[in-house]
Amino acid sequence: MNEVIVPRNYPPDDKFGYNLCVRMNKRRLSVLQAVSFFFPAFLLILSGPVAAANALAKPVRNLLLISIDTLRADYLGCYGGTEARTPAADSLAAAGIIFSRAFAHNPLTLPSHANILTGMTALIHGVHENLGFRLPADTPTLAAHLKSAGYQTAAFIGAFPLDSRFGLDRGFELYDDFYGEKKSRGAFFFTERKGEEVVSRAEQWIGTRKSEPWFAFVHLFDPHQPYDPPPPFKEQYAANLYAGEVAYTDACLSRLFRFLEAAGLSDRTLIVLTADHGESLGEHGEDTHGYFAYNSTLQVPLIFRSPGLIRGGKTIAQAVSHIDIFPTACDLLGVRKPSGLDGQSLAPLLEGGKLGERPIYFESLSAYYNRNWAPLRGIVESGYKYIDLPLPELYDLREDFGEGANIATVENIQVYRKTLAGLVERAGPGGRAARRPESGAAVQAMKSLGYLSGGGGPEKTRFTAADDLKTLLPLQQKLSQATALFADGQTRRAVEILESLVAERKDFAAAYDYLANIHYQAGDPKKAAEVLEKGTSACPGNAQLMSMLGMYLTESGRAGDAVQVLERASSLNPEDAETWNYLGVALWRAGQFDEAEDNYRKSLALDADYASAWNNLGSLFLSRNDPDQALAHFKKAASFDPSLASVWNGQGVALNLKGDLDAAIVNWEKAVALEPGHQLALFNLGTALVKKNRLKEALPYLEKYLRVAPVADPDREKIVQLVNAIKKRNSQDHE
Repeated sequence: MNEVIVPRNYPPDDKFGYNLCVRMNKRRLSVLQAVSFFFPAFLLILSGPVAAANALAKPVRNLLLISIDTLRADYLGCYGGTEARTPAADSLAAAGIIFSRAFAHNPLTLPSHANILTGMTALIHGVHENLGFRLPADTPTLAAHLKSAGYQTAAFIGAFPLDSRFGLDRGFELYDDFYGEKKSRGAFFFTERKGEEVVSRAEQWIGTRKSEPWFAFVHLFDPHQPYDPPPPFKEQYAANLYAGEVAYTDACLSRLFRFLEAAGLSDRTLIVLTADHGESLGEHGEDTHGYFAYNSTLQVPLIFRSPGLIRGGKTIAQAVSHIDIFPTACDLLGVRKPSGLDGQSLAPLLEGGKLGERPIYFESLSAYYNRNWAPLRGIVESGYKYIDLPLPELYDLREDFGEGANIATVENIQVYRKTLAGLVERAGPGGRAARRPESGAAVQAMKSLGYLSGGGGPEKTRFTAADDLKTLLPLQQKLSQATALFADGQTRRAVEILESLVAERKDFAAAYDYLANIHYQAGDPKKAAEVLEKGTSACPGNAQLMSMLGMYLTESGRAGDAVQVLERASSLNPEDAETWNYLGVALWRAGQFDEAEDNYRKSLALDADYASAWNNLGSLFLSRNDPDQALAHFKKAASFDPSLASVWNGQGVALNLKGDLDAAIVNWEKAVALEPGHQLALFNLGTALVKKNRLKEALPYLEKYLRVAPVADPDREKIVQLVNAIKKRNSQDHE
């Protein structure tokens, strides 16, 4: 009974990094701890307006810029909303100034925030989409400009689309994009950082500022789908969970505003509240955002509030935009504006004066970059909105802000088309930056948030009505329906829809991607590989599909085929750390340990904090019977992502080989706690406890192992015999 089967380690990170995590920012925040908080009554009494502008008892020195992701303006009470209770935002508006016609330039998180923080549109800075673009190093940012003016700067980020890798961290002394050690649950789910944690970190930083003025950027992600507000908002808004997320986010604002008041900072801080974009919620056939560019996603709230500097209680109806925030903040803070900004200061409007109108550019290019469908661009000018597509659209926003009646004719769009072409031409080459390949982890993280994904860039230069987003909307709707059904547990129906999509449009890369992932998560890598073999045949230049195919082939026992596919994928996208990691695993499975190590090293050269690659190196050293080196690499992996169960399983194996079974058991217990169905950790822990004669403790782990292990597992029969022996012994002990 004391005999124990040799513990096993699953060499590659289980499921190849489909345990995707948003990896930690290299600048750790060891002193910042998330704290919970309780919401009493949310009503916040902010300082009211004063008699005259610019009559400050205490000068405005600080800037608090708040961006609420995916917030429709009409869900705030101060914008006429009735679905959600938003007393904090409403109180802010009552003490400040509302812009009722504020527009985003992009209905996507990364480019929209690039617009806000640079005072330029994507035509200038070149960030058009959430993936494949980086803010150029020479682009000035609000944070860098204020830092040069003596401000301390920090940003507190709610989710991956604003990860520091995309370049928006420039000028921030602290860029807190630490989302915690967590794993994605595949391509359809993503764990965000809740607003209360973001606010807590911001409060701790602000609370330590002593003498110098500061600029804090706070990004609250909660209204983004999936809509899952915490209690009590989930119960209170059960009929409209999006409204529940908005109400919860407002409660987070209430806490932040109370903190400023208690710290004596409220009267010395200019607060700017906006959103990166809105949410369609089914309007115009779009469920969320990022596809069309109607006002449901382009209109955003914009509120400026600073007691004594801004006379509150006023609404301004003139059309303004995100790029105006940068120059306006500079004017209000008394900081010189940098040259070259695309936006204009709204200070004259805030002070009761006038400001000339100009065309506001907007675009929605995700379907263009990910589907090769028609690009969507347009302008808002003089109360009209022109959408430039093969089937053009024109709306009179003065009478039809909901864009229900397209009044475009061949004649009346010419002036708007000419204006738009002039804006694009004058912008120069910056806005035509080439899209770069993106890492597999980044692709999956964005895809998990519902953003379009499909791999390679656009190939067409001419588009017809057949390529118009309105024409192709049914395909996009089917894709959204399939992902929603899968998330709801209706896997069979989701598969049927995705199969119909690839049959209808054979080059629909995203449909292959999602369909394969469903089969993989259902435990059928062979079926997933079959789907992607068809997908890569239909989309031969798509490195993303090819990399996934290699992963699934390896999981299916076809390591030799996987090596060939992954070598091709790595040549198409040599900057993808995940592909090199997958190739290392395939080579390991093929018994080519030295070649596997070379590829793991290539992966880490591209992404030094890639926990999966460190974990796989640890497993490789176990294969070489080198527990010391293995343990060192497992510890490195754990430092970057301690939530990976395979890391703790591997450490347990290494410690056991070094003769420390007690420490090994502790590590296997951690692995099982993190992932209760981890087959190898269950095997190792159960058999180790048997060796220690802790039979009652061992039994549930061994039984769980039998429930999760495949029938063909070579050790299954031994464990069956072991379980029966333990049960027999327990029965004898009770007699």
